[in-house]
Amino acid sequence: MKKIIIILAICAGLTSCHKPAQSTETKGNGFQVELLFQQDSVKVYRFVDGGRVHYFTSKGETISTFKTGKHSYTDENIQ
Repeated sequence: MKKIIIILAICAGLTSCHKPAQSTETKGNGFQVELLFQQDSVKVYRFVDGGRVHYFTSKGETISTFKTGKHSYTDENIQ
């Protein structure tokens, strides 16, 4: 589980993972939800909303990132 949290933090720090997603689905109001990878039966997803990149796992952990000028910010909700 700690590996997942570390990988999410690294992705958030880079604003987005640069490798292509394993799969992409359109959900809700047209949001593209991307499956990035699966580790120890935990799936890690990404979607973009209003310039913010949101990462979340099938276990309920979330990280949101956004940029303002030269700075990046991260909001974490890791349980």
